[in-house]
Amino acid sequence: MTPLRTLTLAAATAVALTVPSLAEDMRVAKPFLDLGSEINTPDGLGMAPDGTLILSVPNFNNDHLLETKAIAKASPPFMAAIGKNDRLTRWYEFKPADLHPKTGRVGPMDNAFGPDGNLYVTDMQVFYGENISRILRIDVRDGKAVGSTVVAEGFGASNGLYWRGDTLFVTDSKMAARGKGREGGPLTSGVYALTLAEMNKGPISIAPYDAKNPDPRLVHAFSSDNHMGFGADGVTGDDQGALYVSVIEEGRIYKLALDGANKATDVKAFAESPEMTSSDGLVFDEKRRVIYSADFLGNAIHAVDMSGKVTTLQKNGDVTGEDGRLDQPAEVIIRGNQLIVVNMDMAWATPGLSVNTKVDGKNNLSMIDLPASR
Repeated sequence: MTPLRTLTLAAATAVALTVPSLAEDMRVAKPFLDLGSEINTPDGLGMAPDGTLILSVPNFNNDHLLETKAIAKASPPFMAAIGKNDRLTRWYEFKPADLHPKTGRVGPMDNAFGPDGNLYVTDMQVFYGENISRILRIDVRDGKAVGSTVVAEGFGASNGLYWRGDTLFVTDSKMAARGKGREGGPLTSGVYALTLAEMNKGPISIAPYDAKNPDPRLVHAFSSDNHMGFGADGVTGDDQGALYVSVIEEGRIYKLALDGANKATDVKAFAESPEMTSSDGLVFDEKRRVIYSADFLGNAIHAVDMSGKVTTLQKNGDVTGEDGRLDQPAEVIIRGNQLIVVNMDMAWATPGLSVNTKVDGKNNLSMIDLPASR
């Protein structure tokens, strides 16, 4: 494995990306949007063709907040829209028919618009059962969400999404593990490639992971130590055809070369750093030639240049996020010269692992100004 390089803040001026000047407390993030009390767990953030941001709201914190009596009533999951005026509205309300038939729940995570104009959403069911996570297609007519259809099922923990042409790449954060934690043995996770044509024919059924006979749609499987219980997470691609997948519990981003059948022909550890505790959501910035990574455990946002150098843009301690600082960031998206950050604030799921220690009931998005592209 080629040694990976970490870019220190002192050397930040040497990186191709000119990052915003960093103060000692590294507070470059600003408040972007207060999400209110009905959104207690935000996650995926996609962009519609007209520039509207679509926010997935799984509200996984419901059970924890009810148990701690922080709330008296659960807030149902839904999909929210953030227009160009930065006002938040409800974009799609999940119907009873949308809920998983075995669990009666839906857990919308990452979302991405497909070439057909519809929105594809990972439905993570890992907290409620094994190998029952799904991908939903929210059908869009004249810009409005009208219903949902299951297009793939059988994932352990469907998570990140990335479209390239008519192919949807999907990370599965938990394909196989013998038990919990390091003592349970290694965790297997991976990334799949699903074609639009196959999804249009009816729900794809992903076979349970078998190392000797994996599902033909599997691009690559990763092995990690299982200390967090989540592996492959974020996924994005560059303009040269490479695919990038983060393994969250390793704090590492991998670079994959693919053949014409979307099988990995070369997999390299691309980026890691002592400053990058974990790596969750990813997005490639074509103009500035970097990949942004959300550090879920470390309360940080990092920029990774095309040689794998890591620059920390924002890192802070255990806060509520009300002042724009990070509160367990999970996803990032670029809007013009802004990097919008989703603060998931889901500390009950990462005890002893994350900087964030408490679900505080303050739900918000942060923003980092990006330098104008050259």
